[in-house]
Amino acid sequence: YELFKTIKTGRKVTYWYGGRSRAELFYIHYFRDLEKEFPNFKFYLVLSEPLESDNWVEKKDINDPKGDGFLGFVHNAVIDHYLSKHDEPEEIELYFCGPPLMNVAVQKMGEDFGIPDENIRFDDFGG
Repeated sequence: YELFKTIKTGRKVTYWYGGRSRAELFYIHYFRDLEKEFPNFKFYLVLSEPLESDNWVEKKDINDPKGDGFLGFVHNAVIDHYLSKHDEPEEIELYFCGPPLMNVAVQKMGEDFGIPDENIRFDDFGG
């Protein structure tokens, strides 16, 4: 919010939000509204264990308007659908929030794509 509404950044921001099922996802409408208002903000959802009642439709790629989001762990979706297709992944700044095991996976992901350590930041949920 601060970046867009107050600072009015022109930087490209891509937000990947993961959970096990839809019940774990909050403020989706808020992020969708930001995405509509700011063309430099993209928002993607990832579920690792969607429930049948979620009626989850997997996106084919980030440009698929029909899907709800991706399946699997969020860092794997970022690799498969974003970093592996990015012209200069080493120029990306990563900020992740999650449990310790995810943070370890994200640090390895950044290393694998040549992202400098100083460009990777995270909040540790329980470490």
